[in-house]
Amino acid sequence: MITDGTSGLSSLARRMSSMLAELNPGESFADYAGRRSEIVRENVQEISRQFAGADAFDVLELMRLREMPLTLTGYDESQSDGLPAAIDLVALTLLARGSRAPQVERVGIREPHEAIENVHKKCAKILRVGAFSALADGEASKYGPLTMLAAQYKSHELNVKFKQYAHLHDHFNAALFGSKGIGDLLLNAAGFTYEDFIATREAIREVYLGKFDGAREVLHEIVADWEENERYAQSREQVERGRAATYDLIIHPGNRASFTVAEIAERADVDEDRLEAVLRTFSKNFDGSLDPVELVEAFLDGQNPFDRIALLVDDEKNYITLNVPIGTDCFRQAMEDLINKTKGKKRYDSHRMRVSEGLATSYLEKLLGTPVAHAGLKYFRPRKGVDVSALSRSATAITSVADQAEADALFLVEDVAVCVEVKGRSVSTRARQGHVQRLASDLKATVGEATTQALRLEALIESNGGLWLEDQTWLDLDHVREIRSIAVCLDDVGPLGTALDELVRAGVITDHRFPWVVSLHDLAVLAEVIDRPAEFLLYLRRRTESDVSVLYCAVDELDMFMLFLKGGLYVQPDPDQVFNEHPTSGEPTAAERKRYRENSIPTRVDTHTDPLDAWVYYQEGSSLEAVDKPSFASNPEVLEIVDFLNDGKKPGWFRFSADLLNLASDAQQRLAHGLREIVKQTRQDHKPHTMLHCYAGAWGFPSLFLGTRPKGMSMRDASAHLATYMIAKKHQLRSDRALGVLIDEEENIIAVRYANTLPVDDDELDQLGMSMGLIPVERMARVVPPSARRRTKRLRGSRKGRKRRS
Repeated sequence: MITDGTSGLSSLARRMSSMLAELNPGESFADYAGRRSEIVRENVQEISRQFAGADAFDVLELMRLREMPLTLTGYDESQSDGLPAAIDLVALTLLARGSRAPQVERVGIREPHEAIENVHKKCAKILRVGAFSALADGEASKYGPLTMLAAQYKSHELNVKFKQYAHLHDHFNAALFGSKGIGDLLLNAAGFTYEDFIATREAIREVYLGKFDGAREVLHEIVADWEENERYAQSREQVERGRAATYDLIIHPGNRASFTVAEIAERADVDEDRLEAVLRTFSKNFDGSLDPVELVEAFLDGQNPFDRIALLVDDEKNYITLNVPIGTDCFRQAMEDLINKTKGKKRYDSHRMRVSEGLATSYLEKLLGTPVAHAGLKYFRPRKGVDVSALSRSATAITSVADQAEADALFLVEDVAVCVEVKGRSVSTRARQGHVQRLASDLKATVGEATTQALRLEALIESNGGLWLEDQTWLDLDHVREIRSIAVCLDDVGPLGTALDELVRAGVITDHRFPWVVSLHDLAVLAEVIDRPAEFLLYLRRRTESDVSVLYCAVDELDMFMLFLKGGLYVQPDPDQVFNEHPTSGEPTAAERKRYRENSIPTRVDTHTDPLDAWVYYQEGSSLEAVDKPSFASNPEVLEIVDFLNDGKKPGWFRFSADLLNLASDAQQRLAHGLREIVKQTRQDHKPHTMLHCYAGAWGFPSLFLGTRPKGMSMRDASAHLATYMIAKKHQLRSDRALGVLIDEEENIIAVRYANTLPVDDDELDQLGMSMGLIPVERMARVVPPSARRRTKRLRGSRKGRKRRS
C-alpha cells in the first residue's frame, strides 16, 4: 500500500481500525461477511426506529450536513469521515415509510439532530459489511476472473460521488446535449432541453443557498447584537428570531432545505412544463409498499434507486435534495436511455462519436504539443490468418489479403507514434451493479475492442515501418522508433482502467502489450495539469509498461497520476532481461537482482488526489484557498535541459526529454553535478571536456553526452568534437538513441544533437572508436538504473502468500 504521506497513513490506520472493530473475537473477515444480512437488518431497523418520530426532510438535510462538506475550502477527501452513501441508506429507510410525515408521536423521542452521529456509525457498519461481502465473493472468484473487479467497480459506483470535476462534467454534457449540437433531439425525448436542465439545477442551488445564508445571517445578527450589549438578556422578539434561525439551520432544517416548483420558476427562465419535466426525471416519491431492509440489501448488491435520483418529493410537491445536485454522475446515461427510445438514436450516436473523438483529440494535441497527424485514419489491415508482413512497403494486390480499417487518431511526435481509439458507448446499468457476465461483455465491447484496434495499428507500424492507406498509397513511418497506444472511454472507468491484470486474466485484453486505458475526464485533467509533453510521454510509458500495469492497482486513475507527479509509479525492470537486450549495459549485480525481487509485489495506491482537488476547486471558484497547480518533481538543472529542448522543439525534445525526466532524483543530482564539474574544468584549463551518462532499461538504451566549449574555440570545432565522441561511443555501447548537449563556460546550453539510428555493425565506426582510445565497455563503471531508487515508501507485509486487497 502506498499512502500520501503521514496524513494518508493516519487516515488508512483509522479505516483499518474501524474495520477490525467490527469483528467478533476470533472471527475471520469471511465469517464477518457471512453475517451481512443480520448486520443489515439490525442496523436498518434501528435507523428506522431512531427517526420514526421525525420529519423525513429534517433527517435528510441533517444527514447532508453531516456527510457532505459545507465548503470545499480546505477540504481533504482523504481526511474526511463523511459518507455520502450514508445519505442514500437513510433515504431508503425513509422512502419506505410512505410519507414525509413522522410515523409516531415524538413524545419521549429525542430530536433528530441528536441521533445523526449514531446513525452515521450504523450506516458505516452497513457499508463496511456490504463491501466485505462483495470482496469475499471476489477473493473466491465466485463468478469467474472478473468477480473481484466487478465487486470493486460496484463499490466505486455506490460510494463515490462527483466522479468528475464540475467544470468538465458540464463541458462534456454541453457538448453532447446542447441544443446547438443536437437541436430538439433532447427536447423530444425528455421534454426539456439541456439549457432548461442547467437553469433548473442552478435555480435549485440558488434557492437552497438563499435560505441557508438567510438563516445564518439572522443568527449572526442576533449573536452580534448580544455581544455588543455585553451579553445582557435580549428582547423576547430577538430571542425568538435567533431560536427560529437555529432551528432552520440545524434542528429542524427540512422546510428551509426544501423547495417548490413556484420557487424555482421565479429564478429559472424555464417554461413551467419543462421545469416540471426536469424535476420529474430526477425525483422520487415516498412509497410505503417497499421494505427498507430489502431496499438496503438491494443497494449493497448494486441496485441503487437513487443512482439517477437526486430529489425526494412529498405529497404537497415539496422537493428536497439528497446529496448531490440533479444530474450529477448520471445525466448522460439518463438522457441516453430516453433518446434510445426515439427515432433520434442513430443521429445521437453519430453526434456522440464525433464529440468524443473531437474532445479526446484536442486534449491529446495539448498533451503532446503537436497537432494530430491523421484523424479518422483509414488504412488496410491484414485479414484473419494473414501475417502483418504481407502489408510491407513492397506489398502488391493489397485488397486480396487485407480489409479496410479505421483508427480514430494517429499522432506522430518526432520519432514517436501514438495510436488512439475512442469509445463513446456507456457501461450498462447491470455492469455498474456488479453483474460479472454483463461487465465482461461491456468491457470486451469497449476496452477490449479499443485495445485490439489500437494494438493492431501499432503492430503494423512496428513491423512494416508504414501503412497502406485507403487510396492504396504508402504512408512512410520508417522514422518511428517508439509506439504507444491509448484507449479513451467516454465513461468513467474507475478501477476498470487501472486493474489491467484482471482484464488480461478475463480475456478482455489478449495481447502481452497494454494500451493506456483512460476516461475522457481523466485525460482532460492531465491536459490541464501537465506542463511538458515529455512528462506525458513518461507517464504514458509508465502506464503502458506491463510490470507497472500489473503491479500497481488503484480505484482512480488520478491517484496513479498524482503518485507519478511525486516521483512514484515506477517498477525496476528485470535486470537480467535488460542485460539480455542490451549486453553492453553490464551484467546485473546481486544487489540489483535483490532490489528487483523486493519491488516486484502487488501494490495498492491509496488516495493521493487531495492537492489536485484543492487546485481544481480553487480554479472552479468552489474554494477560496489559493493553491499552486501540482507539478512534476524533477531537478531544476535537468528541467533546464528539457525546457531548452522543448523551446522550438529542438532534436530530441520529446523522446529524450522523457528519458531525462525518468531519472531518479539521485541520478539527476549526479548529472547536474557532473555538468558543473566539466564546466569548472574547462574554466580552469580552457579545454573541451565531456561526460557520458547511459541508462539501459525497459524502454531502450538512451545515452547522454555533455560537452563544453572553451572560450576561443569555434562553435563548429566544439560541436564536431562532441559529435565525433557521441557517434563513436553510441556505436560502441549499441545505444539506440543519444543526445549531445554542448555547454559554454557560463553553463549555458548552446547546441544539441540527437541521434536515433538503430545500432548496426559498422567497421568504420569500430575503427573510429579504437583510434579515439575509447574505454572498452567491459571496463566502464556501471551506473544505477534510472528511477531505481524510490522517493515514496510502501507499506508491505511478508511477500509470502500475499494477496492483493482492495
